[in-house]
Amino acid sequence: MIVVKTSVYGVLIGIVMAGAVMAEPDYSWKKTDESVALMNGDKVVWQHNHAKAEGKSYFHPLSTVDGEVLTWLRPKDHTWHRSMWFSWKMLNGLNYWEERGKERLSQGRTEIIGVKVKTSRKHSATIKMTLSYHPPEKPEVLSEVRTIAVSRPDEHGAYYIDWQSVFTASGDVDVKIDRTPIGGQPGGRGWGGYAGLSIRMAEATRGWSFLNSDGNKGKGGIHGKSALWLHASGKTPSGKDAGLTMMDHPSNMRHPSIWYLEPGMPYFSPAVVFKEPHTLKKGESFTLTYRVFVRSCTVEKESLDAEWKQFSEK
Repeated sequence: MIVVKTSVYGVLIGIVMAGAVMAEPDYSWKKTDESVALMNGDKVVWQHNHAKAEGKSYFHPLSTVDGEVLTWLRPKDHTWHRSMWFSWKMLNGLNYWEERGKERLSQGRTEIIGVKVKTSRKHSATIKMTLSYHPPEKPEVLSEVRTIAVSRPDEHGAYYIDWQSVFTASGDVDVKIDRTPIGGQPGGRGWGGYAGLSIRMAEATRGWSFLNSDGNKGKGGIHGKSALWLHASGKTPSGKDAGLTMMDHPSNMRHPSIWYLEPGMPYFSPAVVFKEPHTLKKGESFTLTYRVFVRSCTVEKESLDAEWKQFSEK
């Protein structure tokens, strides 16, 4: 093991690397009308999928630069989990989360209206989307303008995804953004509280470690508690170090976010309506901003703190 001091995205950090610096990559773009992917040779580093027939867009796979897949698309226990994706749970009493039946449709519809993808020769990308939330065959109640910026992987295989969504109550009524109540509340469940940007990790990551910005570990120290960031780390099936980190921006509603964590899946999310719903008045808007790091190495807490500080000033 060697310790490497390097500047990542303007932040001085300490990374513990197993072996030497990553081999010279062979990056290229693979694009269709329904997806964009960064390739390293014949391996997918990341792919964003935005077929309008899907309704909800998603990243899958999210991988290390050498193709070790860290996410899970439509696992049998929750077929509506789409690797890294965004979904509200309840809007004005309709469920936009679970998808049932042969058509895999939720009660409420999430509809992709438009997508624009811009890729650079330096292998960074920007994805801009407009989405509409509405009951079946009825007018829109909530609109979203989503901007996703993906960085080029650095020399150690780390890259990040900046995710920003602007939501507007665009119909003729207020919008109540809700979830399954948590335990101890009327109608509450022990598994209640989830909604929003989520990551369902690959089956091979079961047994990985979880750490938050307060230094707490595991479900008992993280689930239902506020934190600036949440970090998952462990070994890939080939025995290499890898990690996923999600960061909550200070401009977000109810910052620092309460986190939902289920290590057994594994699944985690900054659950902005964990404790209580939020009502968005007709015509009003709010913005959610997150950063997700994907790594091919281990990283220390002090480095994650420094990265969050840099992100928080963005």
